Amino acid sequence: MTVTKDKYITMEYSFTAPDGTLLGSSEYSGPFTFRQGYGDVVPGLDTRMEGARMGEQLSFVIPAAEGYGERDDAKVRQVAPDALPLGRDPEPGLRVNVNGTIMMITEVNDDFLTLDGNHPLAGIPLHFDVKVTGIADEAPQSDSSCSCGGSCNC
Repeated sequence: MTVTKDKYITMEYSFTAPDGTLLGSSEYSGPFTFRQGYGDVVPGLDTRMEGARMGEQLSFVIPAAEGYGERDDAKVRQVAPDALPLGRDPEPGLRVNVNGTIMMITEVNDDFLTLDGNHPLAGIPLHFDVKVTGIADEAPQSDSSCSCGGSCNC
C-alpha cells in the first residue's frame, strides 16, 4: 500500500535541528499517526510522505518555510514587567496568553519582558528520519482508557 491523500499513516520517527539536537522521537513518544493531506502535520512532512510505501525508511530535510515557518521579528515585542497579570514571577521559557496569542517570555530584566510569538521551531530546518509502519483507510482504534484524544497509540 502507498501513502496517498485520505490514508492514515503511522510512522516511527526522529527529527533533529541542523546541529543534531533531538527535537522529537517515537522512541520516547511512541509511533505517530496522522491523516495524509489534511494539514495534520507540517506541510513539508505531508508532501514528503506522499507516495511512500509500507516499511519504507526515509530521510529528508524540511526547510523552515515548510515546517513551522520563518521567524517573524514582528511577533517579538517588549512590555513592562507589570503589564501581564502572571500570578508568578516572570522567567524565560514561560508561555503566556496575550490577547489570544501564546507567546514565550525570552528575556526578563527590570525594565521590560521580551515576548516572542513565533513557534519555538520557527526558522529551523527539520531533519527527519522516518519509517512507515502503517497505512490504513480508516483511523486506528484508540484505547478508550487513553486521554490523548486518539493522537497516540496508547
